[in-house]
Amino acid sequence: MSNSTYTRSYKKGEVIFKEGDVGDCAYLVDNGRVEIQVDNLDGSTPVAFLGVGDIFGEMSIIDGADRSATAVALEDCELVEVSKEQLNERIEDADPVVRFLLSILLNRIRENLKDSKDPTRTNLPAEAISTNVINLGDFKTNVDVVEKIKLEKSLKNALDSNEFRVHYQPIVDLKTNSVSGFEALMRWNNPDRGMVRPDIFMGIAEETSLIVPIGHWIIKKTFRDFAKLKQNLKAANIIDQKLFLSINIAAKQFNDPHLFEVLNQTAKYYGLKPKEIKLEITERVLLAGSFVFDWITKARKKGYSVALDDFGTGYSSLSYLANLEVNNIKIDKSFVDKMSRDKKSLSIVKSIIHMSKDLGLSVIAEGVERREEWEALRGLGCTFVQGYYYSKPLPMAEIYDMLTGVEKKKAA
Repeated sequence: MSNSTYTRSYKKGEVIFKEGDVGDCAYLVDNGRVEIQVDNLDGSTPVAFLGVGDIFGEMSIIDGADRSATAVALEDCELVEVSKEQLNERIEDADPVVRFLLSILLNRIRENLKDSKDPTRTNLPAEAISTNVINLGDFKTNVDVVEKIKLEKSLKNALDSNEFRVHYQPIVDLKTNSVSGFEALMRWNNPDRGMVRPDIFMGIAEETSLIVPIGHWIIKKTFRDFAKLKQNLKAANIIDQKLFLSINIAAKQFNDPHLFEVLNQTAKYYGLKPKEIKLEITERVLLAGSFVFDWITKARKKGYSVALDDFGTGYSSLSYLANLEVNNIKIDKSFVDKMSRDKKSLSIVKSIIHMSKDLGLSVIAEGVERREEWEALRGLGCTFVQGYYYSKPLPMAEIYDMLTGVEKKKAA
């Protein structure tokens, strides 16, 4: 035995485990070589030869089945034990699609091993081996995962098929009760599924590289809409309206080398100034590393303002704020919802507003749906609010009607 608790030594020819044994751990070859054998009608047949860096024995501890093969030391070797907890922890943290594909892969490997044991076996149809499909987590089970894969494929086609829409939610200045800007929010009307909830499809987009081309589309679409709105307001002799447009930037977009190029070129094409554009990032992205701070600095130097969205929900250190060059902090809807009935939430909102003012930052409260929330936020000195109390997200044509008085909105 080695001195290490997690390393085992085996002599040449020694059996590491036998087919049919209960799997209690996997092994990583640290030194030497290992042969994997399966029993068949003619005795034992080698199916794999493993060397330094290879791992084996993982299937049993993942799916709970007995060892499907025998492992023998081809020469003196050192093996590092990988516990069931170490593997299962990582599998549980993995994306459900990865877990689903892993289950399929394991079952396919086991079927191949059965074939190698019995040369008379023929390839069985999938339904004949369905009882072997393993459960790597409780996700209703494979149905939800397959649906996610299909939804991702539909999402890829949505850009080419022009299925996306953008609605704009007004952001209101509490001092003047006037609209100061809008947050652009994606909508997806799929021909087969109807309206797909934003949290579902944007979640999938942000998990993949799809968010990058979708992000470019959002910039071009919203800048075009915003420029047209400004032109129409000017034509209607409403020339003193100073407005800003907020667009959301997802974590994966920080690594998009063309993002600022698209922002700058599109703004120039439509005659917009960077100071009219607000880039919203979530507080959670601050945990990604120092490059996020560099990105914010770069955005500010190019003239864009930056808002920290969902503030209070990202578990980041308050010390980050001292080094952040953001313009605005957005109070998350979860605090606004509870503010009127929960003293702790009210204290948090009050603290965020006061702290932001001391730091020279303006505050936007999200999800304001009741008049008492509106009045309380005004009393606390909040700068801006947005939410259904004033207006739901609207197509840009309806935003124009609102600003020109065609549609009268609530006066607070």
